[in-house]
Amino acid sequence: MLNASDIEFMQSSQDEIYTLRERSIIVIYTEVIRDDITGQIIGREDVEREVNAVITEMSIRGRDGSRYIENGIEYEQGDLKIDIKLEYIDGIVDKIVQAIFDGKEYEILGGDKKGIGTRNRVEFIGREIA
Repeated sequence: MLNASDIEFMQSSQDEIYTLRERSIIVIYTEVIRDDITGQIIGREDVEREVNAVITEMSIRGRDGSRYIENGIEYEQGDLKIDIKLEYIDGIVDKIVQAIFDGKEYEILGGDKKGIGTRNRVEFIGREIA
């Protein structure tokens, strides 16, 4: 059974593991612009934020990075797995729609909060925009 000191140890270990694996990536999220007086939505703006993340480029072999059909339904696997600490994307985690890495643009297919005992990171899956 996990206890508080086990969770604390895992968090400090994660920091050490991340240190040499992080790469710079730009995440893009949409910010809603509202009228100061009425609160009415008057526009939307894409905002870029540079953050560090552990990036895993998915292979195109088999089911790791390709499209496949099963029972007549087409499934897509992501081209990029982006693992970002929650503290880097605080306040925008649910707004992220795209990312730029290594000169390529990716649409974000989805993200799941991860962490043992304490949710401390989000793992996003991105598909390269052709």
